[in-house]
Amino acid sequence: MQNKIFRIGLAFLLGLALFQSCIPDRMPPEPVENTRPKFVKFDTLGVSNLIVPVNQPIKMYFNEKMDLSTFPSNVEVESVSGKINGNFSYASESDTIVVFTPSTPYNKAEVYTVSVHGGVRDIHGNSMISPNDEDVPQEFWFFTEGDYSDGGFPYVFVRDKAQKQVLYRAGKLNRYIDSLYVESTVEDYQTAAIEFSPRGNYLWMVNLKTTDGTVTLINPQSFEPEMVLQVGLGPTNVAFSENKAYVTNKSAKSFTVIDLDSYAAETTYSFTGNFKPLDVAYSPLTDKLYFISSTKKELAVVNAQDFNDNYIIDTLLTDSKGIDIEVSEDGKYLFIPQKRTDKIAVFNAQTDSPEEQIVTGYPNVGDGVIKGGYYYSSFYKYSGSDTDGGILKINVSTQSIEDVFTFGEEIDKLGITNAGELLYAVTPGDSSLHIIETKTMMEISSTKINGSLKYVAVSKNNYSK
Repeated sequence: MQNKIFRIGLAFLLGLALFQSCIPDRMPPEPVENTRPKFVKFDTLGVSNLIVPVNQPIKMYFNEKMDLSTFPSNVEVESVSGKINGNFSYASESDTIVVFTPSTPYNKAEVYTVSVHGGVRDIHGNSMISPNDEDVPQEFWFFTEGDYSDGGFPYVFVRDKAQKQVLYRAGKLNRYIDSLYVESTVEDYQTAAIEFSPRGNYLWMVNLKTTDGTVTLINPQSFEPEMVLQVGLGPTNVAFSENKAYVTNKSAKSFTVIDLDSYAAETTYSFTGNFKPLDVAYSPLTDKLYFISSTKKELAVVNAQDFNDNYIIDTLLTDSKGIDIEVSEDGKYLFIPQKRTDKIAVFNAQTDSPEEQIVTGYPNVGDGVIKGGYYYSSFYKYSGSDTDGGILKINVSTQSIEDVFTFGEEIDKLGITNAGELLYAVTPGDSSLHIIETKTMMEISSTKINGSLKYVAVSKNNYSK
């Protein structure tokens, strides 16, 4: 009997096991993760994304682990020179941080834009956005190191228009540092130019007085005056050859020649015919000086060797007198904006003849600088009660406008770094010094200087302070 019961029980258990093995598995499967990943931020580079090393990795933060294989086709790092390729990896501190490491160095002194598109996916295959949604990439920019930051930074000096004896100094790219009151027995009558000599050892401060004028030479590093040179009555501007300085004496209708080795005034040359020189440029190609008049539509040409061969050109400035004169680095072209017009006259020093009349379409062209094959000219226009300003980027060889920077303030004077990477623009309306990157004409930073701003000059050398 017991054996029979045992056999029945065993048969039951075997039947139960067979039955359970035939029942489908009804346990729920592991859920499929379908939440879209989120971009969190970019890592800050350099100093506020400025002065970034040319091999700097870029960190991108997400809220979960991402699929690295989806990044090469959805992340772009590029400048005006093109895209930079690189490799993607997880950061050592977290696998939710993706690191882009450039395979080749970035170019120096260029603005790079980083774009992360919505097609990047997490490790579960979820993209940041639906294929049906508009792809608005996450972006930021940075500016790489260059000659402007080699061993320090240039000093930038701004002269006050109201307090004519006051100079301001900025450095470290965009930091106001200090100011200097230049002592004088006679206060300046008007604010005149400040310029750096080609050697870069002194800032030349032209002092326009009611008596004979002077030029103060200021050590840019110590920010202290070291010499005062006597010139003529009413000096306004200064230009340089390799070994000489030439100071225009507007009221005296003359210019003073100063030796850059001895810092002695060698001679003063007087114009005839009531020509009052406002500004001057020197051409190393022709070894001649070119002066614009403060009262006439004339260009005076003077041989820089002995000052005997001189003459007037009155066919160049067609609409108005010149307000600034700049010479190309090879000495071939002179650019002269005409006061209260949209026209810039171009003179070919090599052929000694007018070259071009650039009609910019932008009113009130003004102060300019030349570097790296480009002439940069400020302009401003009145719009109702507002004044808007800007900078034209003009190709020297073609005399054509290649780019325009516009700004909500009147831009007065311009300065440029020695390698031509950065423009410094003075805007009196908001008492600021703005920094524009020259390749893209993009403003990258600014600094406030509480004063009535006018002339600006950028040092040739860099300083660590």
